[in-house]
Amino acid sequence: MSDGPPQVRAIAPGRTALPALLVVVRVLILALVVLGAAQRPVADVQVLHAERIATSPATPYRNFPVAAMPLETSIDRAIGGDGATATAVRIAILAFLADLATAAALAWGWGRRPAIVYLLLGLPLLSFIYLRFDLVSVAAATWAIAWTRHRGEALGGAALGLAVMAKLWPLALAPILCMRRTWRPAIAGFAVVVFVLGAWWYLAGGPKGPFQVLTFADVRGWHVLGTVGSVLWIAGRGIPVPEADAIRIGLAATWVKALLFLGLLGCEVAIWRRAAGSDHDPAGGAALAAVVALTVFSPQFSLQYAAWFLPWTALAFEGDDGDGRTATIAAIVVVLTGFLALAWPDQVASPGSWVKLLVLGRNVAAVGVLISWFAPARAPSRSERSTSPVSV
Repeated sequence: MSDGPPQVRAIAPGRTALPALLVVVRVLILALVVLGAAQRPVADVQVLHAERIATSPATPYRNFPVAAMPLETSIDRAIGGDGATATAVRIAILAFLADLATAAALAWGWGRRPAIVYLLLGLPLLSFIYLRFDLVSVAAATWAIAWTRHRGEALGGAALGLAVMAKLWPLALAPILCMRRTWRPAIAGFAVVVFVLGAWWYLAGGPKGPFQVLTFADVRGWHVLGTVGSVLWIAGRGIPVPEADAIRIGLAATWVKALLFLGLLGCEVAIWRRAAGSDHDPAGGAALAAVVALTVFSPQFSLQYAAWFLPWTALAFEGDDGDGRTATIAAIVVVLTGFLALAWPDQVASPGSWVKLLVLGRNVAAVGVLISWFAPARAPSRSERSTSPVSV
């Protein structure tokens, strides 16, 4: 008996080989991170910060400022405390599992191709992202939107609530919950999780927590990797100094940050109003633009924030020409972030002058994502219309 057409026999192994290879690469990276943590002292500032939180006898938020959301802080305290080496290994394993969970959510919710594109897009960030917590929130947010898409509205809303309490950025995706006809279960699930965890946060850490998160633990300067900070940095307007495990410059005045916040709100409203009037999947270009807007208008744009873009960039590639163009620019942002991580591994030490240009280029590309998404998609030419197949 024949095993099927030769084309199918030839293509099927290739379709399986690429995702398997991408997973193998991640397993190797995880092994390198674990071996590196075991063979030399851990110097990563994020890992050391998590270890300090875990070993402190004081109460986070109440007795000392913390810029992270409560679920991240709780996980830091749960997996830390046994030394920086053990903490680094546990963070790496958690990030690795979250990475694969995001790919699984994309495959389940939208198909194989977005999952493979996600795994490809994440390659430039593998030099550092397995020592960060951000992939956990990415996985929770992706599963939330996938469940919402497949009539699991209450479960999707609850998962998005967990994602928000892990990292604040998934709040930008909340309008997707309201775009379903059966939106009430999604909003109810989201509200219940946020209320319960928010009440626990208030009782355990006091009322200061949300303000510490919104103000990045009350830092005074502009992050040199951020939109405003990179301009000040390359223009020489101030002296870069270490502050809160990062290099910052100038004075981030309250009124300037208020203007940025108003700009962010206006941009988010414009994004989701436009998405509501479109028949495109909001988890693609609209979600990508909404998440990128957070980094463009934020006083801080850390390297790990690029991981937030990955699933929505992969889904935007499934859209029309406008979404595909926007996704291409977002992919450039991710690649430049990967180069930046290799060129400047120690974010507390001052880098070479050419790194400033790389930072500025990365941020200009991020702004380009927003410009591209708001720009109208290219209309098909007369020859394309004449040669396009007519549906019957």
